[in-house]
Amino acid sequence: MTTQEVDTYMAALVDKIGNPHLWDDQPVFCFTSDIDWASEAVIDNYLHKLPLDLLKLTTFVTHKSETIEKAFQAGHLTRGIHPNFLPGSSQGNSFREIIEKCVSFAPEATCTRSHRAFDVTDTAHMLKNDFNFKCCSNTITTLAPRISPYWLESKLLQIPVFFEEGSFLYNQLGLSIAPYLKHFLSPGLKVISFHPINMAFNTPYIAWMRQIKDSLSREEFNNISNEMIEQKQNREKGAYDIVMEIINLTQQKQLPILSIDEIYQHTIE
Repeated sequence: MTTQEVDTYMAALVDKIGNPHLWDDQPVFCFTSDIDWASEAVIDNYLHKLPLDLLKLTTFVTHKSETIEKAFQAGHLTRGIHPNFLPGSSQGNSFREIIEKCVSFAPEATCTRSHRAFDVTDTAHMLKNDFNFKCCSNTITTLAPRISPYWLESKLLQIPVFFEEGSFLYNQLGLSIAPYLKHFLSPGLKVISFHPINMAFNTPYIAWMRQIKDSLSREEFNNISNEMIEQKQNREKGAYDIVMEIINLTQQKQLPILSIDEIYQHTIE
């Protein structure tokens, strides 16, 4: 491609993003999950709690997981990558090394969400230019209205998060979405993000899960067993219940659900 051809191509994409889209007039849901080095027992536990065939779930993977691999091969979910670019990352010692490691876990991935939403032009350009990624989801909002994707200068499409269970708990918004239904039912993209550890243990508040994590070494966290889940699991309302409220809402109201990949395709059509 010549420089002029690249400019023309990007100009066309900029025009297309201003076209009418499904989420302009109604809520459109997208379910995603950051794996965050969860053990096989934790991953298996949370996947079995979800109606995968309804959700079009995108899992942002941090490591090799046989459980996720089997679900992916069976067509129950899609995969993005979840690189940790922060110091001390277990995935590598440079941006390139970390991306290469994550891509080895999901070679087909074209979307990324960084651990702690770390996002700089260096990583964005590398992901787009050297690894052919198409989109990212590194903006975490708290029930922001009328969310729509937008282009970054790196030519990645940013697809912001509407609801993250950790942020919902951090901001002490309660253990139900009932007071916020008008926000969930208003027009806009509703990208929902949650984590296996919070789903398996049904985390009721941040300090509760922080206490469990702080009591474990990295190796112990990576190998949490079914026995520990059964022993420590919160039996009252928690993160799992909140996420299930959202899923049930989409089913009761028959609201549209798109995958991350489908949102990208709808945006550029």
